[in-house]
Amino acid sequence: MRTLHLAKGRDAATRRRHPWLFSGAVAREEGSSSDGVVEARDASGVFLARGFASPAAPIVARFWTFEDRRLDADFARGRVRGAVDLRRRVVPPETDGYRVVNAEGDFLPGLVVDRFGEVLAVQSTTEGTDRARPLWLPPLLDVFPGATVVQKNNLASRKGEGLPQADELLAGDAIPERAAFREHGLSYLAEISAGQKTGFFLDQRENRRLVRSLAAGRSLLDLFSYSGAFGVSALAGGATRVAHVDVSGAALELARENHRRNGQPVEGAESRVETREADVFDDLRARALAGERWDFIVTDPPAFAKRKADVNKACRGYKDINRLAFQLLAPGGLLLACSCSGRIPADLFQKVIFAAALDAGRPARLLERRGAGPDHPVSIDCPEGDYLKAFLLEAP
Repeated sequence: MRTLHLAKGRDAATRRRHPWLFSGAVAREEGSSSDGVVEARDASGVFLARGFASPAAPIVARFWTFEDRRLDADFARGRVRGAVDLRRRVVPPETDGYRVVNAEGDFLPGLVVDRFGEVLAVQSTTEGTDRARPLWLPPLLDVFPGATVVQKNNLASRKGEGLPQADELLAGDAIPERAAFREHGLSYLAEISAGQKTGFFLDQRENRRLVRSLAAGRSLLDLFSYSGAFGVSALAGGATRVAHVDVSGAALELARENHRRNGQPVEGAESRVETREADVFDDLRARALAGERWDFIVTDPPAFAKRKADVNKACRGYKDINRLAFQLLAPGGLLLACSCSGRIPADLFQKVIFAAALDAGRPARLLERRGAGPDHPVSIDCPEGDYLKAFLLEAP
């Protein structure tokens, strides 16, 4: 067994069951293990936790258990089946696109598994998780027999550890370009080969349902639209028209295809869909100068703050985008302001939105604070997993 002995006074986080161990907490190490398993002990030699090592990363170990037990096939099978059982309870009907395993939230740090119909898209974020593949892959194949399983490896964490970046086919005949799935009865395509993250932003599912429930008779402006799923949901809920703005032409083509799959024309006189390939900030300024008004706006940008040093700049970006959105809202309009930057906590994001409304000269009231759906559980021991913020506001 490879053992990491923690420095005196550096074991508090591990005693609180936080699953990450940073290199600075390690005083010395001894032993080795061919399977990547590592355990942590305090300065006096008392057992603390067991997990998998990532020696080339700042987080040198991710702990899977704080009990002195073996990390074997039975252990992994229990964890995977526990994750699957939770989804059977919380995933809504007519939905086969959801997160199956949410890393620390399912007590399997470093492992993310998304289901898109008959395809599982996996992210193994560290060397330790890769070394643990003989444990977590077989129970996944047991639960989803016949599924195509693709490991998406183009991740900054893997690059930092010198791990392969090319996608891997773990089960099935070939890596598909796309995968079809359902969400609340609507049909979508996930971009498996070339898409962002695992191919689709499943964490916004329940927020898309919220938009659908409020869209009747309203126009919707969908910013950073990617797959167009907010717009598809809005039209399904009775929106009068939707406009998607994204810098990626390929993303907008995917959005148009998702509209077509749901019987929503994107061309001709019957179309209620506009797509615009543009920088969102520039596009919003042009719309504001033109005096446009929208009943419902969704701001869902990519993570502006991936590092602590990015937080101030990210807050300026979030403020700017939402200030412009407030300017475009019609009286009584709704704004769903989102942030997926884990570095920006909900209270800070709320202050940014307040500042945006103030600068826009628009009074606003917060109707709901929301996050990811229940298929994205957060371990109470690892609050860093609570990354998605979605605030629903009304501007009278």
